[in-house]
Amino acid sequence: MRRMDVTLIKSSARQDADLLGAASDEYPWPIDPARIIGWTQAEPTHARALALKAEGIAGLGLTDEAARRVLAHDELLAIALDLETYGNAFAAIARDRAGRIARLDRLPAWSVRRTRAGGFRTRVWDGMKEIRADYAADRVIHIRLPSSLPGWYATPAWAAAAGVIELLDAITRYNTRFFEHNAVPDHVIKQTGGSLSDAQKSAIRDFFQTEFKGLSNARKTLFVSLAEGQTLDITPVAQPNDGKFIELYKTAREVLPAAHGVPPRLLGIATPGALGGLSEAREQMHMFELFTLAPRRRLLQAALAPALLEAGAQDAAIAPLDLTPPGEDIAAIPQLVAAGVMSVPEARAWIDLEKSAKVKDIERARIIASLLDAMGDG
Repeated sequence: MRRMDVTLIKSSARQDADLLGAASDEYPWPIDPARIIGWTQAEPTHARALALKAEGIAGLGLTDEAARRVLAHDELLAIALDLETYGNAFAAIARDRAGRIARLDRLPAWSVRRTRAGGFRTRVWDGMKEIRADYAADRVIHIRLPSSLPGWYATPAWAAAAGVIELLDAITRYNTRFFEHNAVPDHVIKQTGGSLSDAQKSAIRDFFQTEFKGLSNARKTLFVSLAEGQTLDITPVAQPNDGKFIELYKTAREVLPAAHGVPPRLLGIATPGALGGLSEAREQMHMFELFTLAPRRRLLQAALAPALLEAGAQDAAIAPLDLTPPGEDIAAIPQLVAAGVMSVPEARAWIDLEKSAKVKDIERARIIASLLDAMGDG
């Protein structure tokens, strides 16, 4: 009797990225930066939330010209992104020969470790070897997010949603493997009692390749003539849930805006029951600025201020983005004209009155009417 051995090969989760860890004279991170990088690469909504917050925090950049010479806007944006991604950001103070602060250089947060001697160390792999650089404590500005956890480093608040990010990544990878493996065979055909002829094999193969799919072929029957003693067993293999998890994915993804403090609509997530009008968008952006962006901006300004002021800047203020929804800025024009802050020609240049008067919107019409009254005949 011929014996057939069947081996079941299970697919395993991908290996974690090589963690950088910490040397014996370094303080380890509470969550290794390599894992944080992995989460960022795994989930696009999470990555987008980090980028949005960084852009909002850096805003229009430093307002003082001398400050901008010391810290370029691109560097400021990179520091803001590190702060949101890792909960920590680092900037090295570079001085000229006279000892004056010449510039601030962002140190990638993933490369930095605090040393037990009190300084900082960067570790970068160049493809062949690890390059280390040590910095004294007074040469590096360490910016930390507020954290409820003790330690030498802060832990970002979004880390509480790490399990959700891993779940979303698992759903995506499962479905990717599903299609990579040709969406799993639908059936296994087992034959016993002799061998099938080439004609029989061809009939079965042709049926499953051409006749067993498509709406027009629904409910068709395969007929195979078998010799006495032969049996043919057709067993379904594919599971009804293969390639799905759509609802679970949507539900899990809705956790990320709350974890990041970002309005869902900015992440492309439509909240059930939300009206989605201009008023809602305005309120969401206001809350985003008030409770997420502004506190981070104040933290960043306070940390950078000593070095920027020493370098000759008048202040370390960062200009926020203008989050006024389109069209809303005209609401204040009547008051500005009436108070003499804005002239009639300036107001007319600001808004196309003729075009606006044709818009059939009660609120906008009221604003335009007030504007016309304030302008008089001018």
